[in-house]
Amino acid sequence: MSIYEFGPFRLDAERLLLLDRNEPVPLGPKVVETLLALVEHPGEVLPKNELIERIWPEGYVEEANLAQNIYVLRKTLRARAAMDAIETVPRRGYRFTLAVRLSERVAAIAAPVRNLRSRWTALVTGGVAFAMACAVLAFGLAATHRSAVSDLSPAGARLYQIGRYYWNLRTREGVERSLDYFAQVVRDDPHDARGYAALADANAIMGDYGYGNQKPKVYFARARGYAQLALTLDPNSAEAHAALGLIDMDVRDLNTAVVELQRAIALDPSYGPAHEWYGVALIQQGTLRTAFAQLQIAADLDPLSVSTSAWLGSAAYWDGHFNEAIAYSQQALDLAPQRVDVLRTIGEAYEAEGNYNRAVDAFKRYANSCADYCRAEASALLAHVYAIQHRLPEARVQLAFAMQHAREVDPADLAAAAAALGDRTVALALLRKLHSHFEWLSIENDPRFDVLRGDAGFRELAQSSA
Repeated sequence: MSIYEFGPFRLDAERLLLLDRNEPVPLGPKVVETLLALVEHPGEVLPKNELIERIWPEGYVEEANLAQNIYVLRKTLRARAAMDAIETVPRRGYRFTLAVRLSERVAAIAAPVRNLRSRWTALVTGGVAFAMACAVLAFGLAATHRSAVSDLSPAGARLYQIGRYYWNLRTREGVERSLDYFAQVVRDDPHDARGYAALADANAIMGDYGYGNQKPKVYFARARGYAQLALTLDPNSAEAHAALGLIDMDVRDLNTAVVELQRAIALDPSYGPAHEWYGVALIQQGTLRTAFAQLQIAADLDPLSVSTSAWLGSAAYWDGHFNEAIAYSQQALDLAPQRVDVLRTIGEAYEAEGNYNRAVDAFKRYANSCADYCRAEASALLAHVYAIQHRLPEARVQLAFAMQHAREVDPADLAAAAAALGDRTVALALLRKLHSHFEWLSIENDPRFDVLRGDAGFRELAQSSA
């Protein structure tokens, strides 16, 4: 096996194990692999992109991860041997500056960790690769960082605020831009938890909204890894605990999410997103009044949050406050004209008030506001309002189109339209496709389903979902 020696250290290339005077150094495999790449080419400048491709062949990482690995290595080598071994070459990469001796050994080293590399290789394959990489990086950080968190630098604070602005838009372009800005925060302030927590937020939203080219579970894994890194730097990071709460909601672990969000609020009552997500969790638990209060707190703390305004609109609609639903949804649309999804809430609220013409107008705007995926959903909404207006031929045309594109439509919207047209059998068949408790909570508070509440089949479905 190849053993690289420098100063008092020996690096076992096969087992990805660094020894200091024969004592194993507690570093994660990705950190050790970064060191191995450098010591294999002492004196040479290794470009950042080549290092990233080698250390993370599975992808899913940003340059900030490499910078963090370098930071951990520098701190470790300085603390144990007062060595400045890694040089940053601006705009190029990194260089290992010490003399390295290579020897071939056969003897086993540190039996308890004999299969460390093979075990980790198996663990980090697939969708969880990024989360595991961050977890082992966090282990390395725990030995080298103090818990205190420094203030963001002026440049870092500015980048953070710009990133939060784009993140608050919740559009694909906005969230992707926020990833870039938050990565810059980490580069400028690698010891501050807020940049990592913000990257957790952004990746969680990428997964929650279905943005990006990866599957949602990839983004959730990234998000959890960044949140864990943030908590390594600052165990009392409200942002990181809130991010974990959001991730837990996305993976349907509502009880754990509530605990994390309550802890985030206790740590920092002024952090708006924690109140927003706690409000969303309370909606999913069916406590609308308390949820509405939390969302109002979030809106007061962050009046420019588009998602908070949108959720306030939805909560107001489900709680029967239709004027407020329209006002909050319109506010979200004013803040971000791209958030066309609130048009459906506006239309539903107008419909519930009996203002059918305005409801039709809102649904038509929704149909014309985005690419194909809005058209079928809007048709289901239009079918319902046309049926209520007794414009039955138009309603059936719209429902037929929506049914032809059923994969793009919420089954509850199809069911509401079918029920309004008197097709209760079809409506109940569609509702049987719903398995989420949250979906049934929404139906329970949705006035469109009042026509079905006396139906025994509907009551049976509702009870079975409780």
